This record gives sequence, C-alpha cells and structure tokens, in this order.
Amino acid sequence: MQLKSVVYKFWYTIWFVVLPLVIAWLIVDVAARVGAIEEIEIWYVLLCFAGLAFATYSARHKFPFWQDPEPSSEHNRGLRRKEAQLAVGHVRKTLRKNGKKVTAKGKTELEALLTELEASIASKDDERLAKQLRTLEEKSERHLAFARKSAGREYFESIGVAVLIAVLLRLFVFEAFKIPSESMVPTLMVGDHIFVNKYLYGLSMPFSHSRIVRFEKPRHGEVVVFIKPERDLGYRDLRLILDPNELGGKDFIKRIVGLPGDTVEMRDDVLFVNGKELPRCRVGTQVYRANTGRAWQDKEDELWIEKHGDYLYTVLESRGQVQSFPPMAVPDDEVFVLGDNRDNSNDSRYWGSVPLDNIKGRAMVIWWSNLRPYGFQWDRVGRSIMRPNPVLNQVQSEGLARCPNLR
Repeated sequence: MQLKSVVYKFWYTIWFVVLPLVIAWLIVDVAARVGAIEEIEIWYVLLCFAGLAFATYSARHKFPFWQDPEPSSEHNRGLRRKEAQLAVGHVRKTLRKNGKKVTAKGKTELEALLTELEASIASKDDERLAKQLRTLEEKSERHLAFARKSAGREYFESIGVAVLIAVLLRLFVFEAFKIPSESMVPTLMVGDHIFVNKYLYGLSMPFSHSRIVRFEKPRHGEVVVFIKPERDLGYRDLRLILDPNELGGKDFIKRIVGLPGDTVEMRDDVLFVNGKELPRCRVGTQVYRANTGRAWQDKEDELWIEKHGDYLYTVLESRGQVQSFPPMAVPDDEVFVLGDNRDNSNDSRYWGSVPLDNIKGRAMVIWWSNLRPYGFQWDRVGRSIMRPNPVLNQVQSEGLARCPNLR
C-alpha cells in the first residue's frame, strides 16, 4: 500500500508540477527565439505554468495513474477521506458565517451529520463515510443553498485575494526590479532581477514620495533603488554630455557614498568624503559584456575594491579615463549616489543628490539572472547584494589579500 501511495505522489508531481513547468519553459523559450518576446522572463514562465497547471488539474480524472482502478484501494479511500474532510470544513465555515439564516432544525441535522462524519473519518470507516458524505451533500443543498457559490465565483475570489496580497506586498514590503544597464557592474549585471526591501527605511504613501513613518536611516555603502529627481543641478561642462533631467522620474539603482551633511569629492578617480580618502586597492581586471548600442561585446576594465562604512565592494574603472569633480555638499534629507561602474554611470555627479523620500528601498538579493547575451546564470541566483565582502575569483581574491589598507 505504501508503495502505491509513493507511486501516485510521483505521478501527481509529474502531471501537475514537472510537466506544466517544462512545457511553460519551452513555450516561453520558443516565443523568445521567434521574437514574440524580447527574452525569457520568469514572469512569463510562471504565468504560463499557472495556466497549464490549472488546466491539467481540471482534467486530472482523465490522466493515467491519477486514480487506482480498484475503488476499494487504499489510495482511493484516502482520496475520499480527504474529500470528506474538505466538505466538513466547508459546511462548518458556512454555518459560522451564515448560521442566522439556517433554521434550528437545519442546524441540528447538519451538526449531527458533521459529528458522525468526523467520527467515520477518524475511524477510517469508508463504507459509512461514503453514505454520510452523500447525505451531507443532500442536507447542505436543502439548508445551505443560499450560500452556495459557483465554481467561477470561488476561483475569482481566490484569485482576488492572491492579487490583493501581492499588491500590498509590492506597495509596502518587497518589490522586484530588473537591472537594465551596466552602471553597477560587476555588483549587478544586465539581466539581474532583484528584490528590494521597501519597508527598511520606512513606509511611503502608495503612488507618492511622502513617507508615513521612517525606520532606519540609509548608510554609507548601501545599494538603493530610487526615483531619479528632476532638477537642474549638473555641472556646466558635464551638461553638454548628459541632460540632468533625462530619465527624471524613472527608477535608478546606485550606491550611497554621501549622507546628509557630507561633502563628497573625487580627485583622479579617488573618492573623498568629508576630506578623507576612501580606502581602495586594485585587485585585477574584470571582463563583462557591454552593449554598444549595436551589439554586445566583451570589455575588460580595471577592478578595484573600495571600502565605505561597513562594506567592501567592487568598483570598475575604464583604462585611460580619469574622473574628478569638485567638492559637493550633500543637502539635508538627501544622499549622494554613484554607480560602481564609475566611468559608465549616470549618477549624482551629473544631476545632484537624491531626496530621501525618493528612495524606494535597499537592494537585497538577486532572485533571477538572465544575463544578455549569455542566458540564465545559476551562480548569481540567491546572491546577496549587501554582503560585507564582494564576490571575487581566485586571482582577484589573491589581489585583495595584498591590500593592507583594506584589512
């Protein structure tokens, strides 16, 4: 009997989990290859999987190995007991919610049947259980017909509750973002999908920048998602390169290097905060794929480790380029942000600091990584973004070990 139960659980997993998931992945993969979608996204796979799983479960009685052909088998008796437990729970819930609409006689009959059916379930008396379940269905139809919901309504309510929970979580707890550019390489790569903690710094009014309550304050070295401010605070010479208001109102992700009241300056690629040089050390090079606008090509830049606050993190610098900017005072209730890919980032150097109310939350973890043009990257899934030390290869780790100023 136990072997049969294992066999049926195996086929349950095959029919309703493995098979729909594989077919969903193939459908999305074909759609990406023929150009119907830009690339494989987890949302497409999950949506397709949900539809297929629902369809296969609705037709489950037609599948082989779903039911034992022998009606009195342990597997089928177990299914009937589960069905009876669900029926008991449903009737009791209906009585609690709508008991005032049921006659005293109806309540007495239903309560007696429920007690008897629960005793049959406990004693595994399948013969009595089947008869009592049929009787319960008849009595429920007579006394609780007013509370009966159609299958469509039950599905709609279940989906509605799930959507409401998802919306509340997205508004106040966690939100998913996709990395579109190379400005945070190598910490974050194009195609990384991340979760952002939205309640860490406080709760905001939905669809506005106004904070209802504040919790933790942002700290040096933290990676945050924020709404790019729309204002003209760029340097006169840099405005010729980047429009300070370009992409205003869009979601950006950068690293905090200056807090309210700080003075931030860069001299020949070296970052100074409040007149103090941030410890840094070159540990090697980093090869990554960059989008030239026409094609993806390999690019190799110098890799540095920088220390700010409680964090060691990687910084990329292009060979032959040197960046400097004069001291900038960070206003109250604002932060100064830079991209880790220092020579390829649209950040506070060009359009000024970011109001605290514009910060959506702190980056937490990479939950999906579909790096273009490589495809899916298992080694990045589950990687913490705010880890105290960066992820390095062996050569880079050996380079870090030779940096006394970072110990």
